[in-house]
Amino acid sequence: MKILVTLFALILLVSPIGAQALQLEHASPFEHKFGDVKFLDAYFGTSDKKVEVSPGDKNVPFTVVFANIGTQDITGIKGQLLMPTGFSSIDGNKALIYADTDAEAMAGKYFSLTFFVNLDKNIPIQQFPATVKLDFTRLRESGARNSFFDFTFKVPGESILNIKADQPFLTS
Repeated sequence: MKILVTLFALILLVSPIGAQALQLEHASPFEHKFGDVKFLDAYFGTSDKKVEVSPGDKNVPFTVVFANIGTQDITGIKGQLLMPTGFSSIDGNKALIYADTDAEAMAGKYFSLTFFVNLDKNIPIQQFPATVKLDFTRLRESGARNSFFDFTFKVPGESILNIKADQPFLTS
């Protein structure tokens, strides 16, 4: 009986410690580890204009938009884009598609990288997953930094409208 009471007391002592350790592991749902860069959007087109694409299109611009949420300007920005099977770089069937920019991304401002992509003619019109790796350096600091972002994008297909007039005459 003494062993049973001791075992029961031990369980009561250990369980709150275990529960508290579990709470410390997931301390707060509001705690976030922010980096220097945040992913904003990804779409087919350039920073000025979005475009519609469909399976089989070649040399299509694919733009990924980021925000520099750090406190310092960043430079030396280079990106590597990994897309699923059916998408390739314009210079061959390489898995990674590269882009870079000579511009600086000022603190608090957004910037973009444009990758050029070939779409296989057999890909379906749907959402796809992708990952981009961003390499950069902070101004007035040495050493490269990088960030990884997972996101989804859509191949929408092109809109085609077939219109036929009921009356062959136009009136005003």
